[in-house]
Order: sequence, then C-alpha cells, then structure tokens
Amino acid sequence: MTVPVKIQIQSLEEKLRFSRNSVDFAVKYCNSYDKLEDFLTTIQTWSNNAACMSLLYWIDGLNENMVSQLDAMLSDMISKNMPYDPLDAKMYLGIVKASKSLLPSDTLEMGKTVASFVELLLENLALSFKDHCEMLREGLIFLITSLVDPPKECKRKGGNLSWTKVDNVNSLVESLICLLCTSKERDLLLSDLLEKIERVKAEVRELYLDPSNSSEYNFPKTNGMGFIDFLTGHFTDFMECEASFIPFAKDKVMMLHSELLYFRSFLDDIINLQNEHEEVKTVWTQIISVAYQVENIINSCSIVDVPIWYNIIRFNCALEEVKAVRTEVMRMKQKYNIGKRNAEINTKPVHPSRVKTSKVDEDVVGFRDEANAIIELLNRPSKKLEIVSIIGMPGVGKTTLAKKVYDDPSIAFHKRAWCFVSQVYTTRDLLLGILKSVGEGIQEVEFSKDDQDLAALLQKCLRRNKYLVVMDNIWDFEAWNAVRLSFPDDGIGSRVIFTTQNCNLSLDTELRSHSYQLSPLAEEKSWDFLREKLFHKGGCSQELSKIGKQIVRYCEGLPLAITVIAGLLAKEKENVKWWKQVEKSLRSNDTSEGYMGTLELSFIHLTDTLKPCFLYFGAFQKGEVISARKLILLWSAEGFIKRTEMKSFIVVAKEYLNELINLSLVIVYERCSNGGIKACRVHDLLHNFCSEKAKEENFLHVVERSEISHNFLNPKMHGYCRLCIHTELETFMSSEPPCPHVCSLLYLGTSRWDQSYSSHFFNNFKILKVLNLDRVCLDCSFPEEIISIVHLRYLAIWGYITSVPASLANLWKLETLIIKGMEYFIHFPDTIWKMKSLKHVDVSEAAVLSLGDYEDEESCQLSNIETFASVSISHGGDTEKLLGRLSRLQKLRCVFRDSKDYRKKGIQFPALTSLKDLESLKVSTNGSHEQVFYCWMRIQFKGFNFPSKLKKLTLYKLGLPWRAMSTLRELCNLEVLKLRQQAFLGKTWDMEDEEFENLKLLELSNLDIVHWKAGSNPFPRLERLVIRDCYELEEIPLSFADIYHFEKIQLQRCNREVENSAMQILKAQQEMGDVKLEVHVFH
Repeated sequence: MTVPVKIQIQSLEEKLRFSRNSVDFAVKYCNSYDKLEDFLTTIQTWSNNAACMSLLYWIDGLNENMVSQLDAMLSDMISKNMPYDPLDAKMYLGIVKASKSLLPSDTLEMGKTVASFVELLLENLALSFKDHCEMLREGLIFLITSLVDPPKECKRKGGNLSWTKVDNVNSLVESLICLLCTSKERDLLLSDLLEKIERVKAEVRELYLDPSNSSEYNFPKTNGMGFIDFLTGHFTDFMECEASFIPFAKDKVMMLHSELLYFRSFLDDIINLQNEHEEVKTVWTQIISVAYQVENIINSCSIVDVPIWYNIIRFNCALEEVKAVRTEVMRMKQKYNIGKRNAEINTKPVHPSRVKTSKVDEDVVGFRDEANAIIELLNRPSKKLEIVSIIGMPGVGKTTLAKKVYDDPSIAFHKRAWCFVSQVYTTRDLLLGILKSVGEGIQEVEFSKDDQDLAALLQKCLRRNKYLVVMDNIWDFEAWNAVRLSFPDDGIGSRVIFTTQNCNLSLDTELRSHSYQLSPLAEEKSWDFLREKLFHKGGCSQELSKIGKQIVRYCEGLPLAITVIAGLLAKEKENVKWWKQVEKSLRSNDTSEGYMGTLELSFIHLTDTLKPCFLYFGAFQKGEVISARKLILLWSAEGFIKRTEMKSFIVVAKEYLNELINLSLVIVYERCSNGGIKACRVHDLLHNFCSEKAKEENFLHVVERSEISHNFLNPKMHGYCRLCIHTELETFMSSEPPCPHVCSLLYLGTSRWDQSYSSHFFNNFKILKVLNLDRVCLDCSFPEEIISIVHLRYLAIWGYITSVPASLANLWKLETLIIKGMEYFIHFPDTIWKMKSLKHVDVSEAAVLSLGDYEDEESCQLSNIETFASVSISHGGDTEKLLGRLSRLQKLRCVFRDSKDYRKKGIQFPALTSLKDLESLKVSTNGSHEQVFYCWMRIQFKGFNFPSKLKKLTLYKLGLPWRAMSTLRELCNLEVLKLRQQAFLGKTWDMEDEEFENLKLLELSNLDIVHWKAGSNPFPRLERLVIRDCYELEEIPLSFADIYHFEKIQLQRCNREVENSAMQILKAQQEMGDVKLEVHVFH
C-alpha cells in the first residue's frame, strides 16, 4: 500500500528532529573526537538532503509533479538512511557509548535520546514482529543505557559473570541493530536474541534486587486502603508530568494503576474477612506491600541519579509480584465466595462520624475543688516567689488541673508562661519555650545569643512583673536549677507551678514550696466523672449505670482513661448493647495491661481514616502544643485525607480533628476567634501510646539522641517510611543515615544549619513528600539542593532567606510552602505562577511577587492557591492584577510597602472584589503610622473595596481615622473584626448610627482611643468583646448591655474605669435575667 507523501514527510521531519537532538547530545557528551567528527559528517549530509525535501514539500506540496518526484525519492531515503543503515546505527551507538562522563543530572536527557533512537529503529518493524515490539523496545533501552552506565557490581564481578560482561552486551546490542536494520533471517534470530536479553536482565536482577531487600522496607500497616486511594488518585498527575522523562515507563505505570484499582476493590470485599482468616490477612498485607513498592519505584524514576536500566528491572519485578498477588486474590475470591456476598457485609464506615465539637471542652469536668485549692495556694498573701507542686501518677490529671488554674481569670498575674520539661530537655529549649510563651519576639535573636544571654533576656522580661510560670512534667531538681536564676524574686507575689511524679521535688528548692497530691479517683467518683462527661447534669438508666460502674473499674481511677472511654461510649451513649460490648472488650483484655487496655480499645474502634491522623501525634515531642493548621496541612501532604467532590480537604481534615477531640483523644489547647481549633495537643500517656503503636505499625519512627549510635547500623532502620528527628541536627548528620525509603522527614529539634550539610543531607532523602525544617536556622540562602526532591508536597524551612530560586517551579507537586524568614522581604521568582499544585503559602514576613512574563492570565497556572500569607503589595493597577490571579484565595495576609509617593497619594487600598471566595483578610503596613495618618488627613478616604463574602478582617499598623470605620459596616457577612497596633488613630470613635449586623467578635488592641460612643445597639449579634492594652480608654458604651447574644468581655491591661463599665454591663444583664455574659479581667 502506497504511503501518502504527507505522511512520509512527517516521518522525515521526525527523523530530522532526532538528528538535531542527537547532534546536541553528541557535542555535549561525546569524549571521542574521531567518532564525533565521523558522526557529524554523516548526519550533516543526510540532514541537508532531508531538510531540502521537507522545504520543497511545504513550498510546492500541492503541485502534482513535485509530489510525484518527492514520492520517488522519499521512500528510498527514509529506508536506507539514518538510522536504518546498520553502519550509521552502529556509529550512533558508538557516540552513546563514548559518553562516559555523564553526571547524574544528565541521565534523563541520555534516556530520552536513547529512547528516540530505539523508536526509530522499531518504526518500520514488520507486522509479524509487532507482538515483540515492546520487548525489543525495553530490551534495547536497557542494554544501551547499561553500556553507558554499566552496573558497578557487574564491573567488579565481571570474571564470574557471563551475560553482563561489557563485550557480550555490546555484541548483543549490535546484533539487535543488525536484525532491525535488515530483513534477513529475522524470524530465526529474534527469539534467540530476546532470550539473551532476558539472561542479561536476570543476572543484573540477581546482583541488585535481592528478594530479601523488599522485606527491609518496613511499610506502614496502618491506613493501607487510604494509601492506595491516595496513590491511585495521583497516577494521572504522574502520567502528565513525569512520563515524558521516563521513556519506557508509561505503559507499565498504566498497567500497575489498573492492577491497584482491582486490588482496591478487593480490599473493600475482605475488610471484615481479614480478621477471620489468616490467609486473607496475608493477602491483604501483600497488597499493601506491593502498593508501597509501586510508589517507591515510580518516585525513583524521576530521581536523576538512579540508572535507567535499574528502574527497568524494578518495574519488571513489581509487575511479576503484582501478577503473583493477583493469582492469590483470584484464589481467595473463589474459596470464600468474595464479591457475591459483598452486599451482605456491613463494613466499617470510611468516614468518621460528624459530631459537632463542643466549644466548652476547655471547661474541664471535675477538678473544681482541686482547682480552688491550688488557686488558694497561689493567692497566699506572701509576696515572696513560691512554688506550688501538683504531684501524681501519669494520667491522674496533673496537667489538666494546672491548665484549668492557669486559665482562670480570678488569679491576677502580669505575665504567664507555660513550658513542657519531660525527662529529655535542654536548658536552651526551656528558656526559649518560656520566652515564647510570655510573648517575647525572640525569633530574630535566639541563634545570635547563647544560653546565658537567653537567661538574662528572660530575667529582664520577668523583672518587676508579677508572673506565673508552669513547668509541666518536670522530673528532677536539675531542670529547675538550670533556669532558676532567670526567675527574679521582686517581692510582688510571683508563683511557679510544677506538675511532677516526684513527690520530693519541691523539697530540693530553697524557695518556699507547697505540694498538692492528686490521687486516683475512687470507684464511685470515677463513675460520677464518667456520667458527667457523658450526660453532664442529666441522669441515665439504671442498666447503663450498672454497666458503667463495671467499665470504670478498668480505668483504675485515672481521669484520662475515663475520658477516653467516655469518648468511645459517646458514639451511642444511650445504647445498652454498645456499652456491654465495650465492657466485654475491656474484660477480655489481658488484665496486666490495666488502664492501657482502655487506650488500645479506643484505638481499635477508630475508623481507618482516623488511625493515621491520631498516630501522627507521636511524631511531635511529648507535651508539644501543635498548630491545628500545620497538622492539617501535614495530614493532607501525607495523603491521610480522603478527598471528596463536595468538600475541600481542609473541611474534611477539620472534621477528622473534631472527631478525635470528640473521642477525647486530642485536647483543645486554644481556639480561633471564630470558635475553630487553633492549637491542640495529646496527653503524655496518649503520646506514649501513639509513639509505641506507630513504631509497632511501622507508621513512623522517632529518632532520639540515644538511638543514633547504633540504630542506623541496623538494616531495618533503613526501611522506615517516616522519620521524626528529636536530636541535634549535627548528631543526626554524623550518623550518615542511609534512608532510601523515607518519604517524610520532620526535624523537630532546635538547631542551626551548616552549609556543608546541604549536599550530603538532601542526597540521602530523594523521595520525600514531606520535609519540615522550620526549627533549623539556615544561615545560607535557599538551599538549591531541595529542588532535586521533586516529589515534595510539603516544605517548611526557616532562616536568613532573602530570595527563592526560579527552579522552585521544578517542585511540581508542592502544595504547601512555609518560609519563616529572618529578613523582612523575601523575593519570589516569576516561575511561581507556573506552580499549579501550590495551595498554601505562608511567609512569616512578606513575599514580594511580580507579574513577570506571565501577564496573560491564561498563562498563569497558580490558580488553585487558597492561602497566601503574607504578600507584599504596593499601589497601582499591578497589585490588583497580581491579586486578581489568585481567584480562589480564601485567606490572605498582605503588607503595604513603603512608597516614595506616600505623602502625595497616601495608601490606596486595591480593589479585592475579584477575590470572590476570600473569607479571611489581614492588612498591615511596614510604614510608620504617623506618616500614614498624615496622608489620610490630606487625601479624602475613599473607602475599602473588600469582597462581600469576607467573614474575618484584621487591620493593624495602618493609622486610619475612625471615620473610615463607616465603610466596613457594608460587609454584611463580617463576623470577626480585629483592630490592632494603631490600626486606627484618634481619641474618639463615634459610631453614630453604624451597625455591624452579623459581627460576633470585636477586638481592640493597642489603640490610643479615649472616648467610645455608640448608638442603641451597634452590634446586635456580638458574642465576644476583647480589649487589650487600650490604656487611655475610659469606658465601654453601656448600650452593650442590650446585646442579647453577649457571652464574654475579656480585658487585659486596661484601666479601672473600663473594668467598672464592664461590671456595670454585667449587672444590667443580670437584672434582665438568664445571663450568659462572663467578664474576664487579666492584669
């Protein structure tokens, strides 16, 4: 059949492109001048002729005579010339083999060049050979790349090997080329050559892929189904963004994807059977193991220093293992009639139950008498510094009691601080923890000062202030002695609280001390505690009471164990059958486990989606308060959040966290202004449980200082999926950890980064998805080596970073970027607009962006970003264009830069109405507020142009006149308004007829306001009013007494007149009856 000229021309042009790329490759990499010169001469002649034919066709392709002449020449030229002539093909092979000095970064380019060469060789393969085409393609790529980059083991053991000697491989490649370039004896030679290829592969596989190696990969046993969902859900991303770099992998990836989807449906069918039949459980484990191996293989394909021939072998091994597992799956389906009985199986729910988290969970049930006793000790008339020790066994409620007292507004202290000590601590961490807790901005100085300087800074901060410091979980006198000199005794009634298991601790101090022994609850009190947790002041049936009293016996009087069991029972708190089931499970546990059995039972009953989220708390340090937002972003990057079309992953993740709180496994430490979770923690015993269970399940491994010396010598250590480093970075680096399977690395110590670490450190962790270095101070610029970790989804770093390299866009999977800068501005490259996966950017100071070369909005791919904090903006239309690109923003923090034309134009707020999804906005300026205020006096204020969906607005350091407030009342959805640090200037705020109809929280902080005038009901739905450091304010408008929903007034460092007006409002509400309002005063 005659091939049309147009098709032949297209084939010719494809070969021209190959020729061009071949020349580029040869010039760049070939070491042999003679071979290069011969190659260039040959290819130049052919390319000139081919280019002329292509040009003639496109100039006069409609002329029948010209087409006829071209048709006569084309067929002969295409079939007899480059690369179909055996001599030319061998010449090209010689060029590739002469490229011996390839760097790891050149591997992919070499692979693409080899793949193009092989594709052309196979292009005209006879139909009778099409069945062997894939085997030939893979075999040739494998052999040629192994010639360029020979396996080191083969070179060392060449005398003992037969098929992988370089000469043998070279001879085999040349034989294959001759076979493809000629038509003689193809049928006779093909099967023999394919067999030889398989022998070479088998020899390499025997050397490099010891079957025992797969067992060294300690894949996590938790969340297997969730992991497969995450992996299969991201196959499309891999195919789109990486398959072009891996010429042999596309078809194999598609096959593996199909098999994993098949296995995933099978797991749904056997979710209950795995606990009934050991062989079914074994197949379950094999499937999860294969899935983790597949991910590791796919990820390694894009790592430039992994040889291509090695990845080919690994893919083949994975496919063979998948085939073996499929055979077992088919046998199980037939043996247990799986699939047909699927409808009869009641599986556990995939999603956790959606129970609204109580906003009063911080109001601890119980401990009322105990808290009053501690408060009485704190309020003793003595003006000397004293210590109050809360003593008790683990889980008895020491920290809970201390927190209840710490938050009590009835105790008056100027400064409060909380630090967690534990058995493993450093003086530096204790000092930094207390400094941060009292609100000192120490990030800029903590690495420029030694421990003595930090101790002096803390002493200066506390001097002449009545302070309360809680040292939680302190074990011995040495921890107190390490920081004692930083606690001044100024004779004003300061106090320190210890929570400890050591009853003799307070006796070792020279200060006056008081002890409070917290004992386990008696059985009757234990039941009262459980009943109150579940039913509050209500009662329950006699049958539930009987079962409940049996249940609390297993809790051994520990409030923690009772609280956890209450969370489990709360799922169906009126269901007698459920209570009996819980009691039976506790009874059947080994009695030696004691209260730990209650924790184990609660974990067993967690849904598969919640288990990894809970175990992840074991990654953090004991007692650590964790940002809820950071935790949620980490969960997402790890793939724990099951994505749905109806809800964003943030919403789903918050539901997961709320469910863990409802189950009493996680403690709310701090809430946001809108009632959401801002920070959380887990109890020490639950942390111990998480750590041990996570290790048992191969979920994560925590590296302490004591483990460095010997554990990294253990081969099993190399197979962990997640590492959490709690030791000094220098100590960890000195161990030279080989971690080929680690996909998450969280460094949670406090350390300084040495420039010499970069190359060695990042080379050891090439397939990371999560890299958290936000506690390691980088003295250097942004480490370029990070860019080679192309699978990163979460990156957090900290240091003296002034700019981010353009190569950041190579991190095409990156979803979360956190940079804690030490400089005020961090300049971002224009390439950030290409990062379509990026969703959350958090820069502690301000990111400087520009429109760059992406002024056309269609070329901008940064369209999925939901959070940007902070971005530096200035005046003019470019700012509106820049922010307009971030059309899906839900949360924005922005900083106005100083401008030369401030005095002429003032601050002109850009129009943000294009940000239709924006719900949270923070606006500040880095200019002096006096200058800004001066500008506003000269230029008539034109108002804010904020999106109508805005729910939360924070303004600070703007120096606006109070009349500007009138434009904010138009935001009908606004629920939270915070005015901080001279956001507004002026002695009088006269609200006149202003009304904020949906505002629930109003905060005034560090303002120079004196008079506050308001109408009859300016905030009809206000729930909370917070006033801090407004020293000149005379009173709160008494019309606030008319607010029906008013719940709390919180005053900090305000004058007596403001406190009196707050009490008048409270009194007025009390006279109306049914009072919800509380007044909290902190001095």
